[in-house]
Amino acid sequence: MRRKVLAIWMLLACLPASASTSEFREKLRITLTAQYYPPYIDSAAAEAPLTRIVTNAFRLANVDVALAEVPNNRAISGVMQGLYEGSYGWGHTSERAEKLLYSAKPIFDLRVVFFHRNGEEFPWEQLSDLKTITIGAVQGNFYSPEFSSLQSRGVLKTDLAPSDISNFRKLLGGRVDLVPIDAGTGQLILQKHFTAAERSRISMQNKAIAVVPVYVVINKKLARAAELMKRFDAGFQQLSESGQLTKILEASKVSAPAGR
Repeated sequence: MRRKVLAIWMLLACLPASASTSEFREKLRITLTAQYYPPYIDSAAAEAPLTRIVTNAFRLANVDVALAEVPNNRAISGVMQGLYEGSYGWGHTSERAEKLLYSAKPIFDLRVVFFHRNGEEFPWEQLSDLKTITIGAVQGNFYSPEFSSLQSRGVLKTDLAPSDISNFRKLLGGRVDLVPIDAGTGQLILQKHFTAAERSRISMQNKAIAVVPVYVVINKKLARAAELMKRFDAGFQQLSESGQLTKILEASKVSAPAGR
């Protein structure tokens, strides 16, 4: 994926300041990584709802945001290594929490399901029932605590890919049998990047692996990391209380975020 930094300086609709954010007089800046996870995150699409939510929340607290478009795993590993300042749209794990600050509230809930080839059924009650099945996973992605535990213990047989698009190509090629991904994201990726004939060969399970709350994260070693996160939390709270959060999601035609 082509890398670039996209500065977002007051490009989104102006939102009024309130008492909760007016204390932040000094202008700050932060660079956040943005992986390709449509329709929620897309650095090339300013209307992507999580991008709008995060940039608006920061801007309400007098923080300008630049987006660095990077491949999926680098979007989180780069922040953990200190190569980038922060990111958004990531689930909570103990490994990440050692190096990252998390926003006080999740910004959204992702509903993770399996996709598979038509004509092949993979019923399961617990994920461990799938121990003989090859599951395509994207390097660096978090699917659920149970999935991560079974994967790390070798109970689940996973084949890693650099992106969800690659994962679906592996599915079509017979290299993996199941692909876990947010339901809406999986359907949109198939619609945008695969032919009608290819899409007709793939089905989605209705049963969710997990509903995963996702957050804004900032590297703990970043100067003023705590202040930046405090500002985001204040801006996100104002965005929610003003009704703008709901309007962004309604305009994007996606489900309500966590806790809403």
